[in-house]
Amino acid sequence: MTHKVTNKKPTVSVLIPVFNAGNFLVPAVESILNQSFKNLEIIAIDDGSTDNSFAILKTLAKKDKRLRVYQNKKNLNIANTLNRAIKLAKGKYLARMDADDIASKDRLRLQVDYLKSHPNTVIVGGQCQTISIEGKVMGHKNFPLTDKKIKQSLFEFNPIQHPTIVINRKLIPVNFKFYDPTLPPAEDLDMYFRLAKYGKFANLKQYVLKYRQYLGSETFKNPVKTFGVTLKVRKNAVNEYGYKPMFRSKIINLIQRAVIKLIPDFLIYPLYAISRGMESPLQPLQNHLMLNLNRA
Repeated sequence: MTHKVTNKKPTVSVLIPVFNAGNFLVPAVESILNQSFKNLEIIAIDDGSTDNSFAILKTLAKKDKRLRVYQNKKNLNIANTLNRAIKLAKGKYLARMDADDIASKDRLRLQVDYLKSHPNTVIVGGQCQTISIEGKVMGHKNFPLTDKKIKQSLFEFNPIQHPTIVINRKLIPVNFKFYDPTLPPAEDLDMYFRLAKYGKFANLKQYVLKYRQYLGSETFKNPVKTFGVTLKVRKNAVNEYGYKPMFRSKIINLIQRAVIKLIPDFLIYPLYAISRGMESPLQPLQNHLMLNLNRA
């Protein structure tokens, strides 16, 4: 059924960067279109995919005019794609969504209600279940709830799952620089450090997203590089953004540096997944062992 379109300005603009996500795109987009909160638009930008992603987006857009689709002529990376989407967005709130995840039906309603009742909150996320490539629930990712704990945790790990965030645009300058294209895959963490001075942070206690993990996802790629960029972002936060980490956070940061240097690359992400409760203890290790055997 085609959704009836009105001239009413959308309250929420949902930003979905898409790159070779054809196998997961329909359930991801439909999980937003089927939200209990209806006054939204989706800005989906295909970032030079080589699969059928853009064709799928165009088909979905014909069924629901709240979905606006665009295409980059070449792959520009996620940061540039998101910055383009933000320029196109009309909503009071900016929400993130990935092209291979599944949002809970009440996600946006819960987050918009929270932001309306907490007008000094600049960003709100939520808890995640982790799912396999087939969509089976594998585990969970739990994040701190309060402004104090979230901001203290920024120097230890990323305390807000990027595709769960909703940002209150009213609290930030019109010329705010959202994503730094030189910092993927830690461009979200960099933005969080810079958003911190404009308002409070929060995570809902509810699970708002099923976060898909599989061997081809960005999560599994080059963890050493990811950590290197993360360290650069943390350094910038201290030297340029005025962030002051706790002594405990500094110690944890030093331990993380040592671990990265001492253990094999292919064990880094499995150990992280186990420590964060993202999967059963054996699953991430089995995944990475199989991946490295296949590469041998």
